Amino acid sequence: MDRDGRDTRLHFILQRTPEEVFEPDSVCEAPLVRFVAYAREHRLFGWVHLHAERLTDLVSTHRELELSDVEIESLEDGRTRAVDRVVIDVGELVAVHASGPRGDASLRQRTRMHPVAMQSGSYMIGGHLHAPPGADPVRSFRERPGMIPLTDAWIEYWSGGRRTKHAIGTIIVNRDAAEWVRTVTDDELIDGAIQHPSGGLSAEA
Repeated sequence: MDRDGRDTRLHFILQRTPEEVFEPDSVCEAPLVRFVAYAREHRLFGWVHLHAERLTDLVSTHRELELSDVEIESLEDGRTRAVDRVVIDVGELVAVHASGPRGDASLRQRTRMHPVAMQSGSYMIGGHLHAPPGADPVRSFRERPGMIPLTDAWIEYWSGGRRTKHAIGTIIVNRDAAEWVRTVTDDELIDGAIQHPSGGLSAEA
């Protein structure tokens, strides 16, 4: 709780498998979707019933995530272990992903899509940033609230010495965790051969 009595911890009760026991008299309140939180040294994941609220809004208004029945993958050795409960500071996350609802379409504002890429530690993330027409996309990225959605996104990272790349759909990235962010071309975004600002390439090259 903060000083105004607001709950600053967001609690997700996850499942370690998408399979559920069939109960004829019960009604599922929300679809079961994959949830993944990306931290600097590990991934946390499971299956969750995500309700209609946008995940961006949920994460942005809480300081901590409390995850129950979560699996944790170490990026150092690639090993996965099951944990009953873990609490993580939202500020320590690089990104969050859940394939849930997109929110109320009537609340969306007119924007222009910009292909961008960012790097944070061993993570490289690419996707489309939605910014107001005429706005500089990188400046818009830097000035917005900390957790920012990218659409048509992908993420690549190293785990246990092996490179992994996933097409995500929509991913929510932590602006403050980005070591660099820049606009890219559509071809760069599709191919994944992202040029590092210093002249190097991502692991896709």
